[in-house]
Amino acid sequence: MADTMKALVLQGDGYATERPEDIALRSMETFVQLGELPVPEPGEGQVRIKVALASVNPSDEMFIQGLYGQPRIQGNAAGFEGVGEVVASGGGSLADGHVGERVAFVARAGAPGAWSQYSIADAATCIPLIDSVRDEDGAAMIVNPLTALAMFGIVKQEESPAFIFSAGASQLSKLMIGAAADEDYRPIAIVRRDSQI
Repeated sequence: MADTMKALVLQGDGYATERPEDIALRSMETFVQLGELPVPEPGEGQVRIKVALASVNPSDEMFIQGLYGQPRIQGNAAGFEGVGEVVASGGGSLADGHVGERVAFVARAGAPGAWSQYSIADAATCIPLIDSVRDEDGAAMIVNPLTALAMFGIVKQEESPAFIFSAGASQLSKLMIGAAADEDYRPIAIVRRDSQI
């Protein structure tokens, strides 16, 4: 294995000093550049994953612009989640047990992210995947689904059979609609265009 890897490397550091009027990402070039980084070594309880596919979520777009609740590390690889094969363990029975498995993962904060050839994840947060799960689905298995379940949990605490939310055509909202249907809740989704109804 080579000592270096290709990655989409963060150009900014920390948080943005000003919040732009339009936070929609028009181009990634200002925020990440294709570069090379050292292949990371996992620590105890961590695994190194050879990334097969990584997602691009709105949280990733906000993060690379310095507008997310986690500071950027200039020169590090971006990308919160992905799917790939565990190729090395940093030690520990759980990490050792994942070697050779295809997993959905969230990149460890401060380690190279999922937008690189190799990433580091805590073994306890990796989800082993069965063969029938496509890489496209595995790469998006954690961030939006867990957020949807957390938000739906807030709805359930309010003990109301119906709830209203915006961005009804988003992946996050579609997941909330599915969770609501499973438990006989009535979601009311607001969308921007008639075509999204």
